[in-house]
Amino acid sequence: MSGAKNGSSTVELDIRGMHCAGCVSAVETALRKVPGVAGASVNLTTERAVVSLEQAGDGQATQRLIAAVRSAGYDAEPSTPAAAHLEDRRARREAELREQRIRIVIALAAGAPVIAPHVVSLLPGVTAALHTLLHSPLFGLVQALLTLVVVIVAAGPMIAGALRALRSRSGSMDLLVSLGALAAFGSGVVGLLIRNPTLIMFDAAVLIVLFVAIGKYIEARARGRASSALEALLSRIPREALRIVDGRTERVPIDSVRPGDLLQVPPHATVPVDGEIVHGHVSVDESMLTGESLPVERDVGQRLLGGTQVVAGTAQVRATATGRDSAAARIAQLVEQAQAAKPPWQRLADRVAGVFVPAVLGLALLTLAAWLLLSDRGALWALQRTIAVLVVACPCAMGLAIPTAVLVGTSRAAEHGILVRDASALEAAGRVREVLLDKTGTLTRGQPALERVERLGPHDEREVLRLAASLEQLSEHPLARAVVAAARERTLDLSAPRDFASQPGGGLRGVVDGRTVLVGSAGWLGQNGVDTAGGRARADELAAEGGSVVWIAMDGRAAALLSLADTLRPEAAAAIAELHRLGVRTRILSGDRGAAVQRIASQLGVDAFTAELTPNDKLGRVRALSAACGPVAMVGDGVNDAPALAAADVGIAIGTGADVAREAADICLVGSSPRLIAEAIRVSRGSTRVMKQNLFWAFFYNLVMLPVAMLTALPPAAATAAMMLSSFSVVGNSLRLRRAI
Repeated sequence: MSGAKNGSSTVELDIRGMHCAGCVSAVETALRKVPGVAGASVNLTTERAVVSLEQAGDGQATQRLIAAVRSAGYDAEPSTPAAAHLEDRRARREAELREQRIRIVIALAAGAPVIAPHVVSLLPGVTAALHTLLHSPLFGLVQALLTLVVVIVAAGPMIAGALRALRSRSGSMDLLVSLGALAAFGSGVVGLLIRNPTLIMFDAAVLIVLFVAIGKYIEARARGRASSALEALLSRIPREALRIVDGRTERVPIDSVRPGDLLQVPPHATVPVDGEIVHGHVSVDESMLTGESLPVERDVGQRLLGGTQVVAGTAQVRATATGRDSAAARIAQLVEQAQAAKPPWQRLADRVAGVFVPAVLGLALLTLAAWLLLSDRGALWALQRTIAVLVVACPCAMGLAIPTAVLVGTSRAAEHGILVRDASALEAAGRVREVLLDKTGTLTRGQPALERVERLGPHDEREVLRLAASLEQLSEHPLARAVVAAARERTLDLSAPRDFASQPGGGLRGVVDGRTVLVGSAGWLGQNGVDTAGGRARADELAAEGGSVVWIAMDGRAAALLSLADTLRPEAAAAIAELHRLGVRTRILSGDRGAAVQRIASQLGVDAFTAELTPNDKLGRVRALSAACGPVAMVGDGVNDAPALAAADVGIAIGTGADVAREAADICLVGSSPRLIAEAIRVSRGSTRVMKQNLFWAFFYNLVMLPVAMLTALPPAAATAAMMLSSFSVVGNSLRLRRAI
């Protein structure tokens, strides 16, 4: 049981025995009738129910919910995170598939003698004696017994599902198929008893059952492939780790590793848990988590994520998060939550599915009555048309249309390092007209770097930088660290300063290699008797370009200006270009100075920008743009972005940002690349397109095939095949997303 807002809570259950949208409706109805339930959402593809309770702290709620599901004829158990029991889930799915295969093989063996004679009797040259044998009472009895075996073995689970549906007064695909198969079988039995061969339809009963059984098996395998991306992510976590205890390395089960343990990560190994490097240097392939195709370098003090692959180097790592708290487990949990949620299109399909089965039953009765009363074709014809109506209807396609697309879309997004927190966000991101971007940390690294050294006298540029960096190495200011980093990149030898002094907001003073050096603002130099008039014009120009200007004086005279600025992320320009290719406008919303924001906007080709915004200003601007321009996405990484992220139609948080930003967002980018923004929109558009295609096909199929079954000579077996092909088309179209996005 997990907590929620306002004292409420949610319970997640794994559901067994569902086959179509009617089953989903039956389970949801049963759950919503439980006292204290505020709402329930059941997903056919993931076989999971998410139940919202009005009050938290009810220890018996889960058991009451499970009892309600079981009373409706289905099975339920408390849900476990995929990360916790991946092997159990795989084993259970394989066992279910194995059982289905066994049932199909037995049904094929028993059903072949029933189907084959009818095929043979249609061939030219069949003798009258053989024709008489095929229609003899004894052979009919053998067919009846073999058909009964097929019905019991292959259709047993479906008939059980139909009985559950009847007990709960709901409809399902199982009910329709079972009625069709039993009607065909019953007609054959009646034909045997009254010695009327024209009523014998054992072959139709066998074909109906076989088509459905084989179809469900193929569908189950396809649904397993749809979730393979998530399982691939979780399977990367090794089962053992190398723990260092008292200087010795021991191999231990991964479940025994605790935060604070010291682990050894050798070359080419998979990182077992999230941790911080305390010794060593490694190159790491993080593509499974972040979508970053190239290895990244990780050094002492930097984090490693469980499931990533060490390409080169070795390191000792202090575990910081294990088990369900690790990044991989949290990613899996977010993906599962998104797959369990229902986008608006799914709610439409559920409403239709809720009345679909009763409507089909009504059409079947109408078909039977109409052909009996208004036609002279006879009872057999009327019964065949009725059976065709029952089995051609496909509530399964409507139930799978949206969940399979959501399942594949969210899993595919996770492969790219895009975590969709809610299925509605998966749909909404594709409708975004404008992307609003925070500057610092989103488009830039959030770390200043030296861009230019402007000499104000006859001083050597490298020597000026060396002296300034020698003084700055004693400061913790971000600009000071940038100056020191620039000097080290140029392999300059830094000296130890003497008589060091600093003034917050002013600058630094000290003696380096016998020279008095000042580093800081123009005001700081003025306080120390240095004339800055000769450099003010150039300093103003550099500031107008968006840089932060640092003055350097040597022995009482202004020597140089350093221009430092936040550096763009390498992929920022490509990210903006990709958004424009998708037809999405871009706008920077930043609290930074106007000149700095304008500089970044012009470098990247952003459509518009607004600077010097407070968090409340950003919030207001997001709401105004959403109202004026249509759906907008806000992208940010800081605490100050959280209100705007929550207010946007789609909030997108950069994964390296603050926790509060990620909590407020609808989509989280695991990596720091802004190119993932366009990828998220592309995945959303592809997924939404497939959702619409699936729904259109599901509705169109039923609108066309139901009248065909009612009015034409469509054989019941062919109707069953058409019904299963409808489901295959929906699942197959969703699986196409794995290659298309």
